[in-house]
Amino acid sequence: MAKLKSPIPEAKSRPVLGEAQSRQEYGEAISASLLSSAQSLGEEGHVHESLDLYLKLVERYPASREAPFAAEELLAIAAGFRQAGKHRMALRVLERLQEAQQGA
Repeated sequence: MAKLKSPIPEAKSRPVLGEAQSRQEYGEAISASLLSSAQSLGEEGHVHESLDLYLKLVERYPASREAPFAAEELLAIAAGFRQAGKHRMALRVLERLQEAQQGA
């Protein structure tokens, strides 16, 4: 009897990643997603929501490639708060950014 061929392609073997490498790739994917989401929210005018994501990025992934971009956006958001007279908000953003950079 002839063997039927499965319509599902065979899975290609993937090299097993070391735990550290897979954690690094996972972190890179998360930081890229955080930056992309924050940028989209900012473009849509959702400043507070984008602020939360930028802060999460610099606090949790300070060594990521995306962290410097997030820090620049946080500085711009803080400047916007200052111009709008929201000095406490601006100060809190700057303090959290400073704490994140000192912890890195």
